[in-house]
This record gives sequence, structure tokens and C-alpha cells, in this order.
Amino acid sequence: MGNKIIVIVGPTAVGKTYVSVELAKKLHTEIISADSMQIYREMDIGTAKISNDEMQEISHHMIDIVNPNENYSVSEFKEDAEKEIDRLLNNNHIPIIVGGSGLYVNSLIYDLDFGKAKSSEKLRDYYNYYHKEHGEDALYEKLIKIDPASAEKIHKKNIKRVIRALEVYDITGVKFSELNTDIRKPSDKYECILVGLSMDRKILYDRINQRVDKMISEGLIKEVKDLLDKGYNKNLISMKAIGYKEIIEYLEGNVNLDEAVSILKQNTRRFAKRQYTWFLRDENVKWFDVDDIKNIDLTVEDIDKYIKSLI
Repeated sequence: MGNKIIVIVGPTAVGKTYVSVELAKKLHTEIISADSMQIYREMDIGTAKISNDEMQEISHHMIDIVNPNENYSVSEFKEDAEKEIDRLLNNNHIPIIVGGSGLYVNSLIYDLDFGKAKSSEKLRDYYNYYHKEHGEDALYEKLIKIDPASAEKIHKKNIKRVIRALEVYDITGVKFSELNTDIRKPSDKYECILVGLSMDRKILYDRINQRVDKMISEGLIKEVKDLLDKGYNKNLISMKAIGYKEIIEYLEGNVNLDEAVSILKQNTRRFAKRQYTWFLRDENVKWFDVDDIKNIDLTVEDIDKYIKSLI
């Protein structure tokens, strides 16, 4: 068994939750979420967070770990998730990592160099202040001077990314563009069994549309309103997520509810397409088709056989 871990990837609404729970039952193990939105407490409906019933008594980790106004970096995720992985491996269980957040997944299975790139709130505050005082062009000029390669890749309107590149250089003296972010370099810490779930695009998009309708009927509008009432600002990273920004637009009166729901569905479909693109470029993923949701248990059996042939 050694250091083997199972990683299940795929786009939103493809069925990762059900498949992972069924596999965890067969393998007598636990699940580690690699979802950059399900880390937030009080954000349940819009993130399609797994319910207690859906968990079926399988332990899940890396869910509900920070408040919506707290910063949580990929490197922090990697450190915390690896503690859970190592605990399971030490107890002779093979962890199942489930994710739709490509960078979270890759932080565990590839050798991404986050160690050098610590963060500094003071620096971020300074650059945010500088941006407000002098504008995006002046801020962008700073990046062009110190790291023209990053400036070529980062759009000047992507203020958060521009500031991150400046922050990394100030802290480490290393250009953001020179950090090791090669997703192809496998980590030697774990031996990964990568499983991808794929689905015909039309079927997936129908499922996404139905999921959004269900979110609305289950109280997404109230969830967003409650978060705003608690003082969680609409400019927080968490509140700019798909499912929240669209409802905020509705609550502010910028669009009607039908328009907000339509935009939310469109944004989710686009997100699913980006997820596919991210995971498809990884030749290490073994793909399983889940078009026939009614017979998904047969697919689970196939995946289980595949995994057991490798462990």
C-alpha cells in the first residue's frame, strides 16, 4: 500500500460526491475535499457542499475550516491536507482526495513550489493602497519593471494577481515568473491513482441547470443575504465565487431573479468547461464515463476494480 493515494477529479455536477462516498465505503477509508469553496463555513448551498446524509457516515476533511472573511492560501491547504493524508496512510488507509479545484489537487500530487512564496498582509495592504491612490497603470508599471515575464501573462486589470506577483518578489527576491509551477513534475511524496469522471456535455449542462434550480429552491438567496447581513463584504474572495456574486447582483437590484439565475447557470457551465480543460491536459488521469447516471453503481464497480488492480 505504501504511500498510494486516490484522487477523483472532474467538473462540477458530474457525480464526484456520490462516486467518492461509494468508493470510500468499499475501501474502508476517508475523504479529503480539494474544493476551494467548500473550505468556507456558512457557505453550504452555493458551494453544493456535501450534506450529512450524503456522507453516509464516511469521514470528510478540509470542509468548513475557515470563515468567509479569512484568507486561506493553496500552500496552507497543501500543509493541512497532507496532515490528513499522512494520518490515514499511517493507519493503513488509502486516502481519497476529491476535487474540482485544479490548483488544490495539483498542490498535493505535483511538486509546486509554494514554500518560497509566503504572504504578507502588510505588503498586500500597501499595494492595495497604492492601487487606490495611483491607479492600475502605475501599479502595473511596478510589475513591468521587476518582472516583465509575469507582466506579459497577467492582465493589468487582474489587480489581485498583480499584487501577488509584487508581494512574492518583495518577500523572496524571486520573480513570480521564475517560481516552480510546473504541473507536470510529479511529487515523490505520494503515488497517485488519478481517476477522472466525464459526461456528455449536454447531459452535464442539464444537470448543472437542475442543480442551480435546486439551490434556489433550497434557499440560496437567504444564504447569501444572511452572509451579507453578518457583515461579509461582497468584495471578499469567498463572496465573489460563482453562486454568490450573481445573487448579490440580484439583491442589489442590478438584475431580476430570472436574469441572476440564468447568469449563474451560464457561469457554472463555463466553470465546468474550464475544469474539464484543466484535468484533460493531465495524461495521468484514467477517465470513466458517467453519462448513464441510473447505472452509476456499475461505473463505481469498474473504478473500484481499476483501483484495486493498482494497490
